[in-house]
Amino acid sequence: ETVKGILDARPGRFVRLSVEDTGTGMDEETMQHIFEPFFTTKEAGRGTGLGLSVVYGIVRQHGGWINVASEIGRGAVFSIYLPASPVKPVEEEMRAVSLKLLRGSGERILLVEDEEGVRGFASEVLRGHGYSVAEAASVKDALDVFEREGGDFHMVVSDVVLPDRSGLHLVDRLLSRKPGLRVLLSSGYTDQKLQWPLIQARNYRFLQKPYTVADLLQAVREVLDQG
Repeated sequence: ETVKGILDARPGRFVRLSVEDTGTGMDEETMQHIFEPFFTTKEAGRGTGLGLSVVYGIVRQHGGWINVASEIGRGAVFSIYLPASPVKPVEEEMRAVSLKLLRGSGERILLVEDEEGVRGFASEVLRGHGYSVAEAASVKDALDVFEREGGDFHMVVSDVVLPDRSGLHLVDRLLSRKPGLRVLLSSGYTDQKLQWPLIQARNYRFLQKPYTVADLLQAVREVLDQG
C-alpha cells in the first residue's frame, strides 16, 4: 500500500486498522489539534480531551502512526498503522509465566476511570487475574460505590483527571473513611504545576498512561504488597 504524503509514514510491513464514522466531520483547523492533550470540541463537562491524545501516545509507543481524513458533513476515517511483528512462541510462553506471578487473591479494587474504553480494559485485566473489581466513572460515583459496599476495598485505582473533581480529591475522601486503603493513581497527562507535586509529596504510586497488561498488574501488586 502506498502511504505517500502521510507525515509519519515510513517503509516496512504494517498492519492497518481503520475506524470510520458518519458524524459531522472536522475542518482542517480542528484536525491540526485533535491529538493535543485537553483539546476537545465537546461542551464543558462532557469530556476531558484526553481520549485521542492517549490513543496517539499508545500508537507512537508501539512504533506506529495515525492518519486522519475528514470533511465537514462527511464524518471521519482514522487509520492506525502498526508494525507487523509476529510474536515468537517462546516469548509468548515467558510472558504468560511472568503474568501468573502477578495474580491477585481476590483482593477488592475500586477502579475509577471516566474513559469507558480504558476502564473496560483495566477491569477485564484485573478480573482476569484474580481481583474483584467495582467500577466508577467519577468522584461522585466512586463515593457512592464505596459507601454502598461499606468501604470493603483493599485498594483504589483512580485516574487523576475526572469529570467532576480530581482523583486526589477522591483519594482524600476515601482515606478519611479508611486510612489503610492502598492507592494507585494513573493519567496520560498530569498537571505538573498542581497535581504531580502532591502525588510525589504523598508518596502515591503513579502509573503513566498508556500502560500494558503487565504494567498494570505489576503496579497493583507492588502497591498491595507494600509493608
